Amino acid sequence: MTETANLMANGSGIVRRVRTGVIVLAVPDLEEPYFAELTALLVRRAEEHGLSVIIRQTDSSHAREVDVADGVGMPLNDGLIHIPRALTVADLTRRASPGPLVLLGEHIMASPFAHVTIDNRAAGMAATEHLLERGCSRVAVVGRWLTAPSDASNRRYGGYCDALAAHGIDVEPGLVGTVSAFTPAEGLRAMGEILDRGLVFDGVVCANDSVAFGVLSALQGRGLRVPDDVAVIGMDDVVHSRYTTPTLTTVSPDKNFMVERALAVLERQIATPPTADQPIEQVAVGFKIIERDSTRRSSVSSARGVGHLRRRHGGDTQVGHVLAELGDVPLGQSVVDHEGVDRVEVRDRREAHGSPLAVIGDDHLEQAASE
Repeated sequence: MTETANLMANGSGIVRRVRTGVIVLAVPDLEEPYFAELTALLVRRAEEHGLSVIIRQTDSSHAREVDVADGVGMPLNDGLIHIPRALTVADLTRRASPGPLVLLGEHIMASPFAHVTIDNRAAGMAATEHLLERGCSRVAVVGRWLTAPSDASNRRYGGYCDALAAHGIDVEPGLVGTVSAFTPAEGLRAMGEILDRGLVFDGVVCANDSVAFGVLSALQGRGLRVPDDVAVIGMDDVVHSRYTTPTLTTVSPDKNFMVERALAVLERQIATPPTADQPIEQVAVGFKIIERDSTRRSSVSSARGVGHLRRRHGGDTQVGHVLAELGDVPLGQSVVDHEGVDRVEVRDRREAHGSPLAVIGDDHLEQAASE
């Protein structure tokens, strides 16, 4: 569809658009719960505005995103709401069909186009601050994209770095888990890799809730307690985050306001004559943290960190994950089982890389070097 195909001159020679009552929504992946929920909400709100929505899934493909922006294969429509992952300003300025357009969600740097989004860097910083305020001192992050574009992921990671820097904490590369997609499977894989590195950590910031679902599974699969051993926070507040075990703390954007503003901005553009300057609005939508059980720690919990430790006994070395702050347990007190040991008694303490560890009986627990 070209813009000229959707224009008509009235008797006075003023060009106006022919309204179709149809808009297009370009979305990266409807299998991502956040995009599915956002799409459902936008369709409902559009109907209330008397609009029908054509949905185009781009699979985060740059070529597909450009095709949608250019109107390739599209029926006549009034405008486009585009959730981009790979699209650039240069792509948009070369549009073959430069009609009404609102970008939703991920931000395009220095964009001269209308945009409605949340401040992803601030959201990443707020999520990290939430864990630090709850006693976490070594916070991992899972969800940075390195193999594919994701502005939201990069900005949220930037916010994580900002929060650590504000507390005088250096980013530890070994505690950064990268993903190729925002899925539970990628969260599970990336968290497993961090655990296998043998580094001590007590909190995890996840780039979105879907990644967090995989992180929860990975931690629980290694016998770790959330939140007592490791606190976990996600982002986006998808419906399923209320039903995980434990329920997931998350950064919740105001999705209703985001959708309403996107539709309002698009309708103002549609109502503006094509020969007039289009109103350019860039809106940052608010967010809040919804605290649930994945970061609500018991005040009596004494073990806060997780480390990859070696247990040496009789010349044999067993590698496993145990609590890395058993040094907080009083001498002579028995603690929970690990690796087939039902109960062990703390008889001594030692320091390793600044973390208090326990010596249980004659079985010394030592910080493992990277495997």
